[in-house]
Amino acid sequence: MEEYSKIDIALIDKFIVTIDEFISLKINGQTDKDKMLFSSFVNEEEKSDYTKAEIKKMQKKLTKCSPDIAEFIRCYINLSEFDMQDDSLDEFRKRLIKNFLFQEFNDVLEVLNMKFKSIQEIDDIYELFWEEATVEGYYGIDYVFVSHFVKYMAIAERLNTFKSFLQYHKEETESEDTNEIYTLLNTIRNKDHTDLQLYNIVKERTQLNKDALQYFYKDIEMYLFGEKDDLEGNYSEDAAEQAIEDLKAKGHTKDDLLGLGYISKYPKNRILSDDSNLPTYYINKEKLFFPLEFFPIYQLQGLINAELSKIQEKEQLVNPQTKCTPKLKTDLSVPQLALLFKMINDLKPKIFNTKSDAELFRFISANFQTKKSSEKGISTQKLRNEFNTPNLKAIEFWEKHLRTMISESRKLK
Repeated sequence: MEEYSKIDIALIDKFIVTIDEFISLKINGQTDKDKMLFSSFVNEEEKSDYTKAEIKKMQKKLTKCSPDIAEFIRCYINLSEFDMQDDSLDEFRKRLIKNFLFQEFNDVLEVLNMKFKSIQEIDDIYELFWEEATVEGYYGIDYVFVSHFVKYMAIAERLNTFKSFLQYHKEETESEDTNEIYTLLNTIRNKDHTDLQLYNIVKERTQLNKDALQYFYKDIEMYLFGEKDDLEGNYSEDAAEQAIEDLKAKGHTKDDLLGLGYISKYPKNRILSDDSNLPTYYINKEKLFFPLEFFPIYQLQGLINAELSKIQEKEQLVNPQTKCTPKLKTDLSVPQLALLFKMINDLKPKIFNTKSDAELFRFISANFQTKKSSEKGISTQKLRNEFNTPNLKAIEFWEKHLRTMISESRKLK
């Protein structure tokens, strides 16, 4: 690991204070607006609905952050005792800022070392100097990227606050036994149910009405989000890495672990390594520690999707103007098809005018058929998994073909 001089550390400390103030200003400005809105709600249900909707918006925004800061944001959102190391939340945030600066400010430090020859010179300069230097982009500072970091750290802070409120509300409603959906889903999760029993639950709750089915599905998604997040928090990164090492000791290669879904490959992240050719691997804690925990809930989602598909087919038959177009057959695998749509969906400005990723998954499932997909189409849950954890071979496939497509497009000019 690179060693830093006392002057380097003193310089970094000044920028830590500056960037922490930038983040605090963003947080405080949004907090005032949130307090005003919360005070306008007439009951806890309205607050909870607003919180859930805002959480989804923030999650969507966070998917757009640069891979170079993704690990910092992840650490800030998924706080653990191991990460905190007895720090307060403010101290932990400053530690993340410090790590970010040491990652991004190496060139800046080289330039500033020519300006400042002692720690005293650094302390004597007026305090606004560091803010001005950052905002104006002096000494090689990339203010656009710093602003990007500040923006997503503020979003992460707000997400933490809203998750805490949602957790508190959940505990309150569960203690009063008023949250019927959570009670129902917990029962399904903890007791064995046949397919017929699960179907009867769906029918009883929704009367197989299209809108009711869609709302029920959204409630299940919210339940899964909260429960999976809670369970994953019980396992530290060290425990996850040790479990992966145990699998390797049993003879599993890295390719095996990728293929089985225990780990996923993401673009290189300099937080973890200075080697630009070394990829970053993320561990799927659900697959590793509790692969069957939510299996009945996934079955329930499958039944709901099946009923929604039946309704869609009936609507096409009733409406003579709606023609049932056969699915487009493709030689792409599901991971390759999912990654193609993910890359297009992630472009800015937005290409697809969809309300949610689920809408896009349903479109792909309804309109595409791979060699291995059944007549019912591609599973939307499979598409969701591939969106969240892109397959390594699919990434390599598109790396190759995107280069070819770029080359061909140049010939068209």
